[in-house]
Amino acid sequence: MTIQSSTRVVAPVRQGDSFGIWEASNALAPEFRLIAACCRWPPSESRNAVVRAAAAAVANWNDFLWLVNRQRVAGLAHDALSSARIELPPATAQKLKAQAHHILQRNLRYAAETVRLQRALAAADIPVLALKGIALAQLAYGTLTTKDTRDIDLLVPQDRVDAALPILESAGYTLSDPAEYLSPAQRRAVIRYAREVRLVHSGKNFTVELQWRAANNPLLLKGIDAHSPAQSVSISEGMSVRTLARHELFSYLCVHGAQHAWSRLKWLADLNALVSPIGADITQLYRTAQSVGAGICAGQALLLCNRLFNMSLPAALAGEIADQRGLERLVMIAMRTMADKHAEADATRSFAGTARVVVAQFLLGKGPAYFAAQYRAEAVRTLDIVGFPLPPRLHFLYPLLRLPLWLWRRAVAALGRRGAA
Repeated sequence: MTIQSSTRVVAPVRQGDSFGIWEASNALAPEFRLIAACCRWPPSESRNAVVRAAAAAVANWNDFLWLVNRQRVAGLAHDALSSARIELPPATAQKLKAQAHHILQRNLRYAAETVRLQRALAAADIPVLALKGIALAQLAYGTLTTKDTRDIDLLVPQDRVDAALPILESAGYTLSDPAEYLSPAQRRAVIRYAREVRLVHSGKNFTVELQWRAANNPLLLKGIDAHSPAQSVSISEGMSVRTLARHELFSYLCVHGAQHAWSRLKWLADLNALVSPIGADITQLYRTAQSVGAGICAGQALLLCNRLFNMSLPAALAGEIADQRGLERLVMIAMRTMADKHAEADATRSFAGTARVVVAQFLLGKGPAYFAAQYRAEAVRTLDIVGFPLPPRLHFLYPLLRLPLWLWRRAVAALGRRGAA
């Protein structure tokens, strides 16, 4: 049945609906329910009421704090609980306040560093966009006090990565992943077949992810790259950051979250905060996502926002999304992964966690071309490219080598642990 009012449309909850099952079985922990309530945006009296109701069911505030850190939403939790005037245990209140203060201090540092790096790359005539991070914090929340930012994602053209890396290295950064050192041949292979590298600044404790592809599967964000429509986001007087334009940014955020099976609630909360004030434009955002191959990802994201944060959806769009075949399965995978008590890294080490994420990847698109591209993305790992750089004509061997190389790495790791013992 579709629930309607004069101002809100809630997507149908059918028999077998994943969220309906979770509600009926009380599978969502009270602490998770409270965190989801705290992630509603913008602040309002209705949010305060939902937060108060959810807080009344929480008995273990240590579990709540642990889950806040797992989901990385301390800023949102502090804001919502303060607005709702929830009387927390003194130790919990003190820790949450300290975490929120730390988020602001870290975001201010990351803002200055993002501006510095963008200016350095732009001075070398390298197109660059900042993804998520500080720009999204300002766009979604209008402040740097709320969103938890822990790295800098920079998108550059693939043919300028070789020029961008020395600039970042001269700015104090060194390669961290996929390896601390790459030979010229390895570097060329990584740029050709992978989508990003990670660099760290040990002195300033910053992490940069330098990307040249917006998604692992090239059919998910067709045409979205460092040359896409952009916007300049003012952070403070004299400081601004360039990021994707609103419609392209929406598509990117949907794909980013979906590719991680929405394993952290913060990603969905950020998307919800970005979209909630837009109102009728949600349909246009969804159409843009469809045009770049990300329609399923956008449908999953909007349905999750509707169910977890009570996001308003236009009636026609709500019905269209609810009728998508296979979308309920994607929502169920996201809910299970998001509510998993383990951190993302721990969950993906287990067979069940890995299987959930892998299965989700193949449900995010349609058609033989998408499945073939996704198989290539899953079958070729950056570690294999670095460890065994093959000439382009032999690239077809990577899928065949995936299993033996994985087994070899596991064996080496096991021998290393045995030797250390």
